[in-house]
Amino acid sequence: MTRTLLALAVALTLFAGAAAQERLTLTAPETVPSNLRYQITRIVLQSDDPDTAPDEGMIQIFLAGLERVSLLTCEYNGTSTPTGTVLLTGLNKANLSSAYAGTATTGSLKQRIYHRLVVLNEAPAVCGGRSLAGTLTGSVP
Repeated sequence: MTRTLLALAVALTLFAGAAAQERLTLTAPETVPSNLRYQITRIVLQSDDPDTAPDEGMIQIFLAGLERVSLLTCEYNGTSTPTGTVLLTGLNKANLSSAYAGTATTGSLKQRIYHRLVVLNEAPAVCGGRSLAGTLTGSVP
């Protein structure tokens, strides 16, 4: 009983106020964990230290399944294409106030992330082999 209440509390915390949030609707639901929609719950940005040899630049994206409580982690890092540092440099210079026009150079931060993962099909390389084919719905609150 306690475990069920804890799971319910976590789910409610993750999805509170999610009605108008931007989310990704998959073209076909996954078989495991059987989700049709995902929503970004957390983004972690880590800058590269140019004085060190390895590229530590990283962007981690945490998506939550809306039908089944499951988390999907996607990571752009020093070995991904593009690297986390390349994306962080572009993000640092970006004007995020433009309306989404179907390209990775316009729209909100979340819209740009969905665009890279889905339209540019980078999800299989950075999301542990998982493909995320679908459409973006919702708007910036």
